[in-house]
Amino acid sequence: IVASVTKSDHAPFLITPTPTPTPTPHPPPSHTNNIKMNLLKSSLLLLISCGSVHSFTASPSSLASAQRTTTTKTVDLLARPTTSLAVGTEIVEPSYNLAVGSLALGAAFGVPGSPLKSKLSAFLGGIPLTLFGLFLAFQTTTLRFTLDDDNFSLVKSNGESTGENVVVGGENVWAYKSFVNYDVFPSRNFPILIYFKETQTPEDQWNIGPGEQANSEEALAKGAVRGQVHFFPAIGNTEQLIGGFEKHDCAKLDL
Repeated sequence: IVASVTKSDHAPFLITPTPTPTPTPHPPPSHTNNIKMNLLKSSLLLLISCGSVHSFTASPSSLASAQRTTTTKTVDLLARPTTSLAVGTEIVEPSYNLAVGSLALGAAFGVPGSPLKSKLSAFLGGIPLTLFGLFLAFQTTTLRFTLDDDNFSLVKSNGESTGENVVVGGENVWAYKSFVNYDVFPSRNFPILIYFKETQTPEDQWNIGPGEQANSEEALAKGAVRGQVHFFPAIGNTEQLIGGFEKHDCAKLDL
């Protein structure tokens, strides 16, 4: 027992016992050996259940083979073409004019402080025009018009197919020889919509949507030709696109 001595001015010396720390018990050698043996047995069982010890290591030859395989795959990816477009295909340059114009109008009707802003204009003009402008910007970024030797196409920006047309079905690829008319609305100098009519689509689809009016008796009497009508927003360089139609002798009516 260790004792500490405390002195007071008015009291005799006091002896206060201080408890001695209790030593940490150590397991007997036999118990430690049992733990080590159990761990060794568990490790051996794990190795046996997974296979031989060699299955956890890689030989130098296997590492070299894996490296060659990785190198080959990398070369293949670099050499692989990023698009499925035919050689000589002309990609029409994207145009953000329509998207920027829609966003500007949306801001004019909806931005605080604008002379055109009101609660009514914000909901009827500002919000729809802004959303439409964002949609057009997305379409301009992700889609492209292309012109090859025989066809006009709408593809993804990486050259892949856009799949079937959402309205009348069939791939978004049209032969120039199937064109019966094309135009730009409201005008070539102020392009908003690109229009063309073709006879490649099955005839039973021609009167769907605007085709009903475009193929009406009244329209035919004015010189129209029956066919499937298409409208696209002017998300590409209109001059380049119309120039391609003219170059490939696409039919156009002067109505």
